[in-house]
Amino acid sequence: MDLITSTHPVLHVFHQEGGWHWGITVERTSGGGMKVVAYSDEGFDSEEEAREDGEYVLRSEDWRSRQSFSRAERRRDYS
Repeated sequence: MDLITSTHPVLHVFHQEGGWHWGITVERTSGGGMKVVAYSDEGFDSEEEAREDGEYVLRSEDWRSRQSFSRAERRRDYS
């Protein structure tokens, strides 16, 4: 069973090193705990911006094929 498709992803938004970031985790299928499957590699100015960006990646399911996302590449996709 594939780890990434076997569990429900959870979005986390947090403040670190002067900016807001997001991360997506899934439960590990064995051994317990959580595994980070995607994260923002640049900080956002606000919690709201980070949450919006993380929710976009979560909805688009891009996190299934990539782990790191830059703010600039996600911003151009917003309408």
